[in-house]
Amino acid sequence: MDMGMTGDSSPLLAPVWEGGTIWRETFAMIEENGQCSAPFLYSPEKIIRIESYDGKNVYELGRDCFVKDGRLFLTRDSRIPQTGWETFYTSQETPSCDGKPGPDFGPVKTTDGKFLNLSAVGNPEYITRWQLAVTYTTQGQWQGFRPVSGIERLPRLYGRLKRKEPVKIVLYGDSISCGCDCSGLYGLEPGQPQWSELLIDSLRDYYGGSVEFINTSVGGTDSEWALENAGERAISHQPDLVLLGFGMNDRCPGGEYREKTERLLKKIAGECLDTEYVLIATTLPNPLAHTAPMYFSAHQEEYAQSLYPLAGAGVVVADVQRVQKELMKRKRYIDITGNLLNHPNDYLARIQGQVLDTVLKP
Repeated sequence: MDMGMTGDSSPLLAPVWEGGTIWRETFAMIEENGQCSAPFLYSPEKIIRIESYDGKNVYELGRDCFVKDGRLFLTRDSRIPQTGWETFYTSQETPSCDGKPGPDFGPVKTTDGKFLNLSAVGNPEYITRWQLAVTYTTQGQWQGFRPVSGIERLPRLYGRLKRKEPVKIVLYGDSISCGCDCSGLYGLEPGQPQWSELLIDSLRDYYGGSVEFINTSVGGTDSEWALENAGERAISHQPDLVLLGFGMNDRCPGGEYREKTERLLKKIAGECLDTEYVLIATTLPNPLAHTAPMYFSAHQEEYAQSLYPLAGAGVVVADVQRVQKELMKRKRYIDITGNLLNHPNDYLARIQGQVLDTVLKP
């Protein structure tokens, strides 16, 4: 399958909030009460393509599924794979890792008393094999927050880009900035590149100059770690722009997160006098993971609002979080995750790229 996975990235970075043609929106096919259905983000006008997440199988409207009341339903004799909620949420701790060695943080109990199946952590196929990708057109209108350009508030960077002077961009963040769980990172089909690669390719194409990109992100890290390692992973590169992508692992109140981020900005700015910044408001984890002892879902939903007071000349916010919140008024977390816990799948990761792409262009 190609559909923009290599070469032209424009379909993948077409903002979901603009409607029109919606590319490869993902749907988890889970049987419940004798039916298997999943919600559309928009009411579809025309279905263009229905395919497995990996793009290897194409399905037929009418033969395999049908659309009703803003949802995609499977037919009784559908060829589309489906499963039950017990695949993802188990009643006992023991099978939660499907018999495989699990992550070192142990079992994760949910707020409704079940256990997350951790088999998908580091193995996104465990989730995505049950997800469809549907491309369709819509007349629907996005009702919530819309990202806007922030490039004019980054005057040094914008000037260099317009003059086609070489630009150096550092992405400094956690596993989501590493690209988890984009299929291309794991060598899986459909091979979607990391959202950061889509973004940088788009910026190079748009501005026409040299954009050097350095990704110093490390999975499992938080803002404290970012402060400790800023010298090696940000300052030493003397970049024109730093994309800061921490927050998923912080789990502290919003005010504390803002204070740590402000300290991080000041630390880098003290030695990188011409550097400008994009603060990425983190995507959100599984809301059912707000449980002891790890609290994978804690205060993250406060972080977008916490970052705005830090914005100003040379510092802008890329509010991925508010876009996800609007998305989840219709979509379920299982539709947009790659590991059931805290990583986006290709679809949500692509939306992160769309937000950054919008912020960094006029």
